[in-house]
Amino acid sequence: MITTKTKKAIERLREQLRSGVQGPKMGQQTRMEPKAAVLWQAALILEGRRGIITRSQTKLDKASGTKTGYVNRGLTLSSANEAAFIVGRGFTTCPNATASCRVACVGSKTGQGALPSSKIARIGRTLAMLADSERFNALLDYEIESERMRCAVFGFKLAFRFNVASDLWALANECAERNPLVTFYDYSAVPAAFDSPSGVRRVYSRKNGKASAARALGMLERGVGVSVVFAVSKKDVLPLQWNGVPVIDGDINDLWFLRAPKSGAFVVGLRVKGSNKQKQQAIDSGFAVAA
Repeated sequence: MITTKTKKAIERLREQLRSGVQGPKMGQQTRMEPKAAVLWQAALILEGRRGIITRSQTKLDKASGTKTGYVNRGLTLSSANEAAFIVGRGFTTCPNATASCRVACVGSKTGQGALPSSKIARIGRTLAMLADSERFNALLDYEIESERMRCAVFGFKLAFRFNVASDLWALANECAERNPLVTFYDYSAVPAAFDSPSGVRRVYSRKNGKASAARALGMLERGVGVSVVFAVSKKDVLPLQWNGVPVIDGDINDLWFLRAPKSGAFVVGLRVKGSNKQKQQAIDSGFAVAA
């Protein structure tokens, strides 16, 4: 999936770091040519110089505290095809992404996620994972377990969202299996993600287009939760039901499973986000539906 040339480039940078070179700071990386910046980021991650898990992100932060009893963390990899320029044409971390959701992706196109430093961090993590998955997973698991133990000291549980901006559901399942004491949850637009039991609490992510809309209704019939973006502002109340299924507010915080019904289908309602242009595009395409 990643070229030998790219792997060797990352390894050369890792050798420099092991020899005593400090490596660039993020401020310096944002002024570099994009490929050089993300190669350095991958090398810094694999040598343990940069952290992997996301500890500060608006929606994740909302869920942390005494009200939920959880601390919420995640893994923010590259979204959709934003790493294709260095990994290779056709590469994507979101196999069922649509043009509309790529434009308004809350993990990469809105808020802090749109910053150059955030993009470098996302792509760098993805490169590190592809270049040396064994080392990457070991570092990731170490960070997750350290965070879980720190949370336990203060009486909190750890909730972890593997795919903050991506949809690599199989890797999320593997990570959950390696970390059974952590509560994993996710969103996925890939039907196969719901075909076998896993340690991840997951809802189907409805996109625009007839196929995704049909899958969303099919998931509800199966009793699976579905996330739906509604064309309402952040101050508006979400509908109580959608297609006869109860709607819970997914914008209160990201831990929708704490508010979901104990059984049966439900909808995680999300308000359309982004700039006015992004919001309108989402509505016009059908990605955001009328309340």
